[in-house]
Amino acid sequence: MGMRALGRRRQVQKEKGTRKAKAKGNDQGARINLTGRSQSDFASSPDMIQGSVVRQESGVLKFYDFFAGAGMATLGLSARWDCIWANDIDERKAKVYADFFGRGHFVRDDVANISAASLPKPAHLAWASFPCQDLSLAGWQRGLSAERSGAFWPFWRIMHDLLEVGQRPPIVVIENVAGLLYGDSFTGLCEALAALDMQFGALVMDARRFLPQSRPRVFVVAVDAGWNVSDFEDSKPVEAWTPDNLVNARDRLPDNLKRLWRWWSLAVPKGRVKTLEKIIEEAPTLVEWHTTAETKALLDMMDERNREKVKKAVRSGGEHIGFLYKRIRNEVQRAEVRFDGISGCLRTPKGGSSRQTVVIVRNGRVRSRLLSPREAARLMGVPDKFKLPNTYNDAYRAMGDGVAVPVVSWLSENLLFPLAEKGLADGEVAIELGERTDLNHLLDYRRSSERRADEWLMSQRLRNSL
Repeated sequence: MGMRALGRRRQVQKEKGTRKAKAKGNDQGARINLTGRSQSDFASSPDMIQGSVVRQESGVLKFYDFFAGAGMATLGLSARWDCIWANDIDERKAKVYADFFGRGHFVRDDVANISAASLPKPAHLAWASFPCQDLSLAGWQRGLSAERSGAFWPFWRIMHDLLEVGQRPPIVVIENVAGLLYGDSFTGLCEALAALDMQFGALVMDARRFLPQSRPRVFVVAVDAGWNVSDFEDSKPVEAWTPDNLVNARDRLPDNLKRLWRWWSLAVPKGRVKTLEKIIEEAPTLVEWHTTAETKALLDMMDERNREKVKKAVRSGGEHIGFLYKRIRNEVQRAEVRFDGISGCLRTPKGGSSRQTVVIVRNGRVRSRLLSPREAARLMGVPDKFKLPNTYNDAYRAMGDGVAVPVVSWLSENLLFPLAEKGLADGEVAIELGERTDLNHLLDYRRSSERRADEWLMSQRLRNSL
């Protein structure tokens, strides 16, 4: 979008009566009641507001689930939001999603083939858990511009096109691995969000605060730049959600992006996490116990320190549940075990080393087997009523590629939903585009993001032609 187009957009906003920012706490009587779940309990409100922000239509908060996989984000958001459109390219994950949520709103296709015009409207949130495989590699060329993680750019293009017609959701959430914070990828992502006329911040949330699984993930929460978010930010970050790598990533941002940065205020859960005894199946499905010889072979792969962990569990009596992983140490494959009540991060089954092995020591006897798909689902907070594929790899992959459900629920209940409730109740765009954004930098970010999106699409077409 050039300066002329930006000028036209500002003029349209003025002609439609765009208001100045409201004082904090003003007009509380006009707030929309969104505290119930059934549609009949919601109050009605105008169709939409002027500018780039979608206004509450029927009282039901609606969202898009991009890169939906098996639907764990939809599960986590479903208490407060209705998914009106979901998408994934993977046929097997699409079947898992459709078997539980239905097929009516799901589109199985490459996101690059999706047009903004084809999406149902309005939506108040867009969730995007785009592929993570390339983000463990340093540098822009090997990160968000690479083949798989570069799928972010078609998503960005859709958001950009929705912005142009005043239908960009006012809240966008990007979820990915911690590798997103390294190299140039994070700066590029923040530039892309700035180009969408949004303010933003990030949280690193580890599933171990909710489930017995170590699974840190980055959640970038972006909100329309015209919204007053002062009730939801702090002057300094919440320590529990802000490791050093996030602080360093934010500090590397140029000053113009730092001005758009928000340290989101998010409560920290208290209380006990579900124990492994509640996770492990007595009669596991789709897996079999290893033979005595197979278990011994795993023990023989351990160094003395790990072997001592098993011996200690045997000596102490009772039952102990552990998890074993195969690692390459000094060019030798080793087995490493933990008995601290926490599972390591679930990964997709791309070879034996990526599958978790359960080690159970009971009354001095050591047994081992692969983690079952249902156990993997429980470690992700997926309820037992959720239908899993009847093949091991498909089921395990559907879970290992997902996002932990209780983490999404916590983020929704304590930040996303309150943000939407207040922002939509406040009414029209609170601050004019030119007053909240340095237009020159906005144009720079937009040109840069459009160039990167075009470059990724061209490289993808070249790959497909070879």
